[in-house]
Amino acid sequence: MKLFLTSSPGGSACADGTWEAAPFDSANGFLREFRKACRGETDCLILSSDPDNAGMGDEMQDFFRKAFERSGMQVTRVDVCDRRDLQAAKKLCCYGILILAGGHVPTQNAFFREIGLREKIRRYAGVVMGISAGTMNSAKVVYAQPEEPGEAIDPHYMRYMQGLGLTHVNVLPHFQNVEGRSLDGLRVMEDISLPDSRVRPFFGLPDGSWLYREHGHTMLYGEAWLLDAGSCVKICENGQSLEVKDER
Repeated sequence: MKLFLTSSPGGSACADGTWEAAPFDSANGFLREFRKACRGETDCLILSSDPDNAGMGDEMQDFFRKAFERSGMQVTRVDVCDRRDLQAAKKLCCYGILILAGGHVPTQNAFFREIGLREKIRRYAGVVMGISAGTMNSAKVVYAQPEEPGEAIDPHYMRYMQGLGLTHVNVLPHFQNVEGRSLDGLRVMEDISLPDSRVRPFFGLPDGSWLYREHGHTMLYGEAWLLDAGSCVKICENGQSLEVKDER
């Protein structure tokens, strides 16, 4: 398996106030390496983060079809696994690319458990791209930082749950938006992220940074921070790469 873990892979651009499909992000070599990993004609399956939202599934299908085309990639078919086609999960090996979509981490985690994705994906030998929530749910133990109103103060909200087991690394995506944010009257960085890093360390990845795992090695590309034991330290810059420990 070739595993790409992203905060956001790009694929869209704003022109005159309107968002349009665009090539995947070339920052830190992502598009070059992703295209190289997916060389040749192939098919793609998107694993939804909200299986009951058919409209979102249709938008993702259209979005990624155009993003692949604008990235110069030969992807002949883009399918979506959601409530309308649960059987697609049984045919993972028929696809050269799997995309673990972004969205709400616990909702996607529950869907992945429903379709038995953890067991099915172990036999998969193609390219996997995690996006935001999909990246977070790729971990063996998922860190699901509260993001929706009420979650940060809900004593029953589960911040840690079983994931797909593709990596031991925990990621906090869209890290460029964390500073100064509040949720449920709590400061996201000072009152949520840093205290939670005392339980498990995790990497803060802004959009444009990404991780790649293959043959037991995990590399980090681009700007990133390590949150560990209540502290936050910048460990990598844009244009740089770093091998990271991917075990517990």
